Amino acid sequence: MLRVWNLSLVVATFALTILGTFLTRSGVLDSVHAFSTSSVGPWLLAFFGLVVIVSIGLIGWRGDGLRSPGSIDSPWSREGAFLGNNVLFGAFAFVVLLGTVFPLVVEAVNGDRISVGRPYFESMTTPIAICVLFLMAVAPALPWRRASGQMLSDRLHWPAWAGTTSVVCAVILGLRGWAPVVAVGLGGFAAGAAVRQLLLAMRRQGWRGVVGRANGGMIVHLGVVIVAVAIAVNQSTSVRQEVRLRPGESASVGGHRIRFEGLERQRHANRTAVVGRVRVDGGRVYAPAISNYPFATQGIGTPSVKTGLVEDVYLTLVSAPAEEGRAVTIGVTVQRMAVWLWIGGGVMALGTLLAAVPTRRSRRPTQPASASTAPDVEVAMP
Repeated sequence: MLRVWNLSLVVATFALTILGTFLTRSGVLDSVHAFSTSSVGPWLLAFFGLVVIVSIGLIGWRGDGLRSPGSIDSPWSREGAFLGNNVLFGAFAFVVLLGTVFPLVVEAVNGDRISVGRPYFESMTTPIAICVLFLMAVAPALPWRRASGQMLSDRLHWPAWAGTTSVVCAVILGLRGWAPVVAVGLGGFAAGAAVRQLLLAMRRQGWRGVVGRANGGMIVHLGVVIVAVAIAVNQSTSVRQEVRLRPGESASVGGHRIRFEGLERQRHANRTAVVGRVRVDGGRVYAPAISNYPFATQGIGTPSVKTGLVEDVYLTLVSAPAEEGRAVTIGVTVQRMAVWLWIGGGVMALGTLLAAVPTRRSRRPTQPASASTAPDVEVAMP
């Protein structure tokens, strides 16, 4: 099923990789991620055009032979959820592509330079990300071909309670804003659906229930949910403030006590550094610094980070006086659930490894929906 669509996604992925290389190597894009202007830009653009034209031509020429005889019986099926997920990710990619390329197109047409910033990307991608979380919650509970209302009610009962509980806990803990609250609720919903699927598999097969493509994929789902919730909470609750302190003075930022202990000047073989000694919450002393290199026009900042399971405190030395005893400017950023981005990535990697483990279970041959009269039976792996 969806062979032409899958081939189109493969072609688009490769073509956009070439386009991204062109944007960073040609100098047409002003960004910290871009390299200096190079003569390779026209060659990359020509190669991009060649890939697109030839690929579209081949797909159009062989499209009739590539089409699958199968079709989606109902949108309320696992196949329908997969297609919806594909469309949403395609829309996400288009939004990012449009925001990146549109200023270049406007400049090429009339010479005006415009910029597309963070508000555009956040306002356009947030609804898509929420819909993706919703499909991640519903898809594991959907059967192949079609689902009945009673079946969905039975399978989504406990995940719905998990989502509701997540929303209540998030509001009690102080989370505000519709987007992060909805993201946490759908994250709990999706996590509940994935955990339910894993528990069913383990009840039938013991520890082998977490091994294999389908159930390893459920663990990957859990990792994605952790990352999505961490991003939503982080973006909505992060605190950034600059404080000006003299040695021995303190300030409160985001519920943390920041005390400036003094400056230390260090000389290294290739640079000199001004290091600030900052005590956080009466505990360990952290050392944000500004390093100056002989051939650099300005100092390079080096942050110091206090990491925890709930939140991270990033300390930067914004400015340092030439004389001892004067006030310094310290940047303090409190980011909540930042470490859970790494934990979610680790869970995704674990799920990928478990999904790669071969299993001895064999798939039954696929039959048309009309050929089967038996009721759908919920299994851990189709």
